Amino acid sequence: KNRDGDRMSVNCDGGWYGRSGDHAAMTKADAAELNKRKPGSKAQGSSTKDMKWGIEIEVARQVANFGTDQLTFPLLTLGWSAHIPGAIRGEAVRIADSLLARGHKAGFFIVDRAYPNGRVWEYAIPLRERGYKHAFGYTRDEIGVGALDPRGFIQISGTWYLDTVPQVLRDADVIIHDARASWFSTKKKFVKSPNPSPDAQLAYDIAKKSYRDAEELFAQQFDRRLKSRLKPKGRMDEKWNRRYLIPTDSPDYAKWKAKPGAHQGVTVEMKCPTDEEFENDPNAGGLKREQHFPWGRPDWQEVCGKRNGVESLNANVKRAQFEGVGDASLRAVRGNTFTYLVSAFALVTDNLRSMLSFFKRELAQKNLTAKNNKIASVFWQSDETSVEDTE
Repeated sequence: KNRDGDRMSVNCDGGWYGRSGDHAAMTKADAAELNKRKPGSKAQGSSTKDMKWGIEIEVARQVANFGTDQLTFPLLTLGWSAHIPGAIRGEAVRIADSLLARGHKAGFFIVDRAYPNGRVWEYAIPLRERGYKHAFGYTRDEIGVGALDPRGFIQISGTWYLDTVPQVLRDADVIIHDARASWFSTKKKFVKSPNPSPDAQLAYDIAKKSYRDAEELFAQQFDRRLKSRLKPKGRMDEKWNRRYLIPTDSPDYAKWKAKPGAHQGVTVEMKCPTDEEFENDPNAGGLKREQHFPWGRPDWQEVCGKRNGVESLNANVKRAQFEGVGDASLRAVRGNTFTYLVSAFALVTDNLRSMLSFFKRELAQKNLTAKNNKIASVFWQSDETSVEDTE
C-alpha cells in the first residue's frame, strides 16, 4: 500500500482488503513507514488479522423493476470487474459503458457510499450524463442543506427547492436520521435481551411510540416541503449543465418570486461549476449529492432497498456449498489470471442458478420444498411435452 517505501508485494494486482470505508486497508507496519517518510502524515494501520489479501470484485446486478413486488424476470449479474481493494476510480463508468454497449438501457444505478464519495467528475457527472438515475445514501453530515444558488434555490439532502423553505423543514432530514438511528439501536438491544425486565419493556414501548411520532411528523414536513421542489427537466447536456422546472404552483411561489434577485421564468438552467469551484467545494452546484428521488421517503427507500440483492449475491458466491470464491484454499491454482477466471465463471454459474430458481418458482404447481423441488410432476408442463422431448 505504501508506494514510497521498499516494502512492496510481488502480487501487484492484489492488496489488503478491509470492511470499512472504500475497503482499502493498510497494515500497521506500512502506516508507520508512511508516517516516517511523510512528516505530518497521520496514517493508522490495522492488524492483518482484521483484513484479507486479494483482489476486489465489482458486480453490476439487476434488481426488480421499481414499483413491483413480484419478479417478472430472473435477477442476473450483467457486469464484472476486478481491481486492487479500494481502487474503484473509474470502475462504475467502465461497467456502465459496457452495459450500454451491450444494449442494456440506463436505469437506476444503486450503489453504496464508496462510489458517491469519489470525485464528482469520476462518478456523479458521467453516470448522469449517460442517462442513469442515482440512488445512494448519505453520511450524517451530508444530510440537510448541502448547496445554495444565489438565484433563490437551496439543496436539501440532494434535492433542490425554493429557498423560501422554512428552517424547520430544512432540519427535518437530520432530525429523522437521528431518530431512526436511535430507534434501530434501541430495538437491536431489546431484541437481543432474552428476558427484558418490566422497566426495559416500558422504555422500549416509549421509544417505539416516540419513533412512530417522529416518522409521522417527518412525513408531514416532507409533503409540505415537496411542494417547493424543483423537478429535473430532460438529461444533462454535453457541457454538464442541467435544467429544472420551477414549482409555480407552490404556496410560496409568489413570495419567492417577489424576492430581490429571484430567478424569473418557469425553468432554470444550473451550469456546471468550474474546476476551481469543485476544488473548494466537492458538492459545488449540488452535483455530488443529487439523486433521482428525495432522500428518506418511500420511493427512495424502495429503490435503495433493492440493493440487498447485491449483498445476497456476494454471500452466495462466497459460500463453500456454492462457488466458494471467498475461500482461496478451494482453488488449487494460484495467480491473478486464474483468480479472474474463477470469479467470472462463479458469477456465470450463479446466473444459471438464479434462472433455474426463477423458472422453477414460475412453473411450480405446489409449494416447493427441499424434498420435491426436483420432481417433474411438481411443475407445470405442456400437454405436448414428453420425457423424450426434454432429454
